[in-house]
Amino acid sequence: MSMSSQGIPLKVIQPTADTTHKAEALQSQIHIVRSTANIFTIYRTANTSQLCLLFLSGCCAIVAGAAMPLVTVVYGNFAREFITGDNNAPDEIRDRVQSLALYLVYIAIGSLVTTAISTFGFNTIGEQISRQLQQKYLASALRQNMAYFDVVGIGELTSHMDQDMKLIQAGISQKNGHFAGIMISQPIALLTLIGVMGGFLSLTQRRSLAQYVRADNLAQEVLSAMRSVIASRSQERYGKRYYEALRHPAELDFRERFIFGMLVAGSFMVMHWANGLGFLAPATLMIAKFWQADHLLRQGHCTISEVLTILYAMAVAGGMLSQALPSIVNITQANAAVSRVFSVIERESPIDPSASTGVTHSRVRGEISFEDIHFTYPSRPEGKVLKGVDFVVPAGHTVAFVGPSGSGKSTVFALLERLYHPHSGRIMLDGEPIDAMNVSWLRSQIGYVGQDVTLFRASIHDNIAYGLPKAAAEVLHDYYLLPSSFDTDFLVIEAAKVAQIHDFVASMPKEYNTMIEAHGSNLSGGQKQRLAIARAIISQPAILLLDEATAALDSRCEKAVQEALDKAVKGRTTLIIAHRLSTVQNADKIIVMKDGQILDQGSHAELLSTSAMYRELVRHQALETSIRSEGDRLIRPRPHSLSTHEEHSKDILVKFDTVDIPEDGLLATRSSSSSVGHVWSLNRPEFPYIAAGVSFSVLAGITYPVQAIFFGNGIMSMVNPSLSTGGHNVQFWASMYLTLGIIAFVVYSVRGYCFAVSASQLVLRARSQLFKHLLVNDLPFFQDKDNSIGALVSFLASGPRQITGVSGTSLGLVAESIVMLATGITIGCIFGWKLGLAATATVLLVVVSGFMQYHTVVRVQEYIKRDTSAVAIAHEALSAIKTVTVLGLQKAISASFESASHRDSQRKYWLKFAATYACTTSLRVLTIAFVFWYGGTHLIATGEYNVQQFFICFAATMWGSQSASVLFAHAPDIAGSQAAAARLEELMRAGISAATHRKLNNGDADVPSITTNVSLRRVNFRYPSHPSQLALKDVSFNAPAGAFIALVGATGSGKSSVINLLERFYTGETGAIALDDMPIEQYNLDCYRGYLALVDQNPCLIGETLSDCLQSGELVVLDDEILAALEDVGLADYVVRAFNPSNILVTYPDYLDNLSAITPSRLKYSSHGQRIDPVRGPAPAHGHREGASMWAKDSVRGPFIENSASEELVQGTLQRVMKGRTVIAVAHRLRTIVDADEILVFKHGQIVERGTHKELMQLEGEYWQMARLQQVMGEA
Repeated sequence: MSMSSQGIPLKVIQPTADTTHKAEALQSQIHIVRSTANIFTIYRTANTSQLCLLFLSGCCAIVAGAAMPLVTVVYGNFAREFITGDNNAPDEIRDRVQSLALYLVYIAIGSLVTTAISTFGFNTIGEQISRQLQQKYLASALRQNMAYFDVVGIGELTSHMDQDMKLIQAGISQKNGHFAGIMISQPIALLTLIGVMGGFLSLTQRRSLAQYVRADNLAQEVLSAMRSVIASRSQERYGKRYYEALRHPAELDFRERFIFGMLVAGSFMVMHWANGLGFLAPATLMIAKFWQADHLLRQGHCTISEVLTILYAMAVAGGMLSQALPSIVNITQANAAVSRVFSVIERESPIDPSASTGVTHSRVRGEISFEDIHFTYPSRPEGKVLKGVDFVVPAGHTVAFVGPSGSGKSTVFALLERLYHPHSGRIMLDGEPIDAMNVSWLRSQIGYVGQDVTLFRASIHDNIAYGLPKAAAEVLHDYYLLPSSFDTDFLVIEAAKVAQIHDFVASMPKEYNTMIEAHGSNLSGGQKQRLAIARAIISQPAILLLDEATAALDSRCEKAVQEALDKAVKGRTTLIIAHRLSTVQNADKIIVMKDGQILDQGSHAELLSTSAMYRELVRHQALETSIRSEGDRLIRPRPHSLSTHEEHSKDILVKFDTVDIPEDGLLATRSSSSSVGHVWSLNRPEFPYIAAGVSFSVLAGITYPVQAIFFGNGIMSMVNPSLSTGGHNVQFWASMYLTLGIIAFVVYSVRGYCFAVSASQLVLRARSQLFKHLLVNDLPFFQDKDNSIGALVSFLASGPRQITGVSGTSLGLVAESIVMLATGITIGCIFGWKLGLAATATVLLVVVSGFMQYHTVVRVQEYIKRDTSAVAIAHEALSAIKTVTVLGLQKAISASFESASHRDSQRKYWLKFAATYACTTSLRVLTIAFVFWYGGTHLIATGEYNVQQFFICFAATMWGSQSASVLFAHAPDIAGSQAAAARLEELMRAGISAATHRKLNNGDADVPSITTNVSLRRVNFRYPSHPSQLALKDVSFNAPAGAFIALVGATGSGKSSVINLLERFYTGETGAIALDDMPIEQYNLDCYRGYLALVDQNPCLIGETLSDCLQSGELVVLDDEILAALEDVGLADYVVRAFNPSNILVTYPDYLDNLSAITPSRLKYSSHGQRIDPVRGPAPAHGHREGASMWAKDSVRGPFIENSASEELVQGTLQRVMKGRTVIAVAHRLRTIVDADEILVFKHGQIVERGTHKELMQLEGEYWQMARLQQVMGEA
């Protein structure tokens, strides 16, 4: 149907009686759980030993937390001795002070032991439980039904796997124990604080992280399609889109940080105002503490020792509050993360492969029947895909499905595999409905080979063995009469022999232990396809599904694979989807489908006489039986042609497998100071805010030690007002606390605002710039094992948030701590220089111990940062979820992930960290003991210092020294931030060279006009991943302006390498590629690619609307141009149905206005052809509209055009728009290039034949052999 100004014909469909039921059924397949889980929920995953360790750690944390309250009790007794010591002899005072100091030593020893145990225990448990939770999350994600993945992005799932798990681990590790200890000394205040903070922070975090999911999904899509992104010059556009996706979350991030700053400010204000009166006199909460204490003392309700104990305890609580804040933040963040993680864990899949329920049978005959099947994809409920499909496949028969794209062929396979539930009707296997069968068992009875082969980063042996469920292995004992002790090697080898891949694998040095790299990059297409066949048949399935299993292959590989398939289908019920009817005309039955319905079914001969549509398909392919017979007769096999190709691929494998990849190659390339400097350069625009924040941090650092003056004088005013400075009474010093509280609120509020602005903008800028830097990297960058898509997307989500720890916020913390320490020492020395200097000397021990603790944490963070193997496994599995599902690999993937996770244990680092952290904590108690002992025995007892001097000097220096503890409490965060900063700098600098990684829009106005005469002159090239194997050897050819040059040859012969070099994805080793007699390296890269249009064999849909998906570079494609392109390739009708499934009247202008409403989700979950054609078709329009003078086409009609009519339509479109342009095309279908001006035949990276189709056929060489294999003699 062609759209016109008259509009689309009116056809309004009224709601039916089962509309509600259908909607509920569809919704049940895609519903998302809103979990109410909290941080305590995760301990359900703990085993008995972990719970015991948790209990022990909790008890030790409580004991360790009681250390400071016990210190305050001893402090009260010290104070009593000093205040009442005037009536005692100096020797008696010394004895009492020494005795009390010894108590503090005992407390320090107890604190050392219990803190070490609790810290090690909580860190170990945190690591183990978070790992278990991560494994449970992955297992839960892998068992979800396919409809769920249609609506949930892979980027979102991997973000939960990495970012949220890190938040959870931080919330349940050492900070959990730290917080538990602090709670012992200030339970009411901290419980209130965490309640208020938790409510606000959880709300804002939930909102901001939900918004970040959109950016994560975009990053996932773009980074997974870098070849298309680079070729279309869309880096800048996607960089801007990513920035726009981050703007709103950045605003929420600022709000979260500012709220936290305000809560901190309020906490310090209340602390200064009330300071503990909440449990003594709730009604007088806002009354200054000294007035209340004085009142209680004079009423005789407590002694001076008790009053001083309480006052000191509450003053110390302020420092503990500062230490508790990081823990509170981590706990609230972990609490929010738990909810997101458990939303997947708690979701019950409506089609659960891990469920034990359902019928199983010991033997399957393989009879299949579809009875009135109606189906709609849950993610696209407005369009029905299957409409009353009925057919029967007898056991052992072969049935082929043919028809145009979108007719429902692939959907039949999906329903048979139980990837989805049909809306109505029944699917029967051996007379029983498959809905009643066990899902995992059912899928184990079905072998599947598709056109998109997914192999995993594992050995060849394991990739084949993945097709062998345990249940099937037990059955095959009897099938092969194997001993009970056998392993899977025999079955793997037998399957490889059937798939005709055994000889190739056996020729490898490591044979079946040869590792397969990401996406099978070290294998040819034919080798990957035959491995997939071996994987599909290893379990001897009763049913075999073949979905265009040979469509993407060249003729010779196709012949080998087809022979393997012919051998594999014997004795099995086989269903085949094919657009080349030559491969299925011998099927027992052929089913012709269109628009979700079966038009005709019968044998090849029957359909030729009864089915008009089938005859039309045959006519397009010219497949009369006589032609096939002639082709078979004329084919002259060349005995060594295939094996030579295999040998070539084998060399690549051998060389690649021996390449050593340094384990930590990039880790040491940049110093920590360089990384921190890089972060500061990103934060440069916010320097005014940072300067203001640091200034107010200095003021904040002064406020805490200053209260020592108020504290000491307040104590003396209770004994005798005349002894205090100025002779002021208790009410005066209480009012000083009130004033200090107001000042602290203002200071911390302003500081919080400044750092909230700087940190949120740093995260926004770091994420957006990192993404842009990733987009300008070469393709080899993404092939590095440390730069897997999963690892990059994960770091994009978590890394930029971590680096705020080394920016202005960190500087503010350091400034506050230094000023707090310096002010405390200064005040102490002013009021008593001897005691002040003695206390200062002890602080150095705390600092040294703290730096040892920090160094250990840095090592832990570096170790964690290096290892991305577990994340890569999870991302690979989730990205290939359909393959994982149909093969039933959930348990195997989970086991691999668990194995990789266990390699990452940091137990030895946690031992070191626990020891250094415990030393730092206990040294604080020892320093207090020393100061009391020295001050009491050498200064108070001798009368050199009075009580006022001692209290002020002691409080100022000790509270000032707390700054070191506060700083080192943040050590794990700062260390993690430095590791993230180093990784950020590595990623932003990696792979950028002057030749290929300069900025795209560099404004070079001297680029000459291009008329597109292309020439390759003795080009030699090898891929960086295959450094010992030449991909191109001395290749030379000329492509005059307007010429059509075709590249043909076996898989791996070097054809696509030419396209890669022309696109400047890589640089040749020797030789030159010239454009109008000028080396292509001298052209502006962006301008050069503007004259070069790439039509790739693997296009992709990236965007929220169809209009977004079809943009290229910075140019804007208008809606009417998109519609024209869609009409050119015959997709206008399909897109209209996707947008307007009810066929309600829509006029042409209305359609243009609403084109942006068509989303990729409406297109990409239909058949394979429909998913690709919307990009493949309009792609030529890009080149046509932008004025591209040269076209590079990489098998554009290869794997995805599912019928001859579609192929002919696209071919006609290409021929129209290619006129007047230089075209260099890689082709597998020789019928599409018979009119080429010159055909270049590649073999082993060299051009072995060249000429026109007619000339090459007369040579009867390599090209003639390929032509005979494809039966195109009649087209010469």
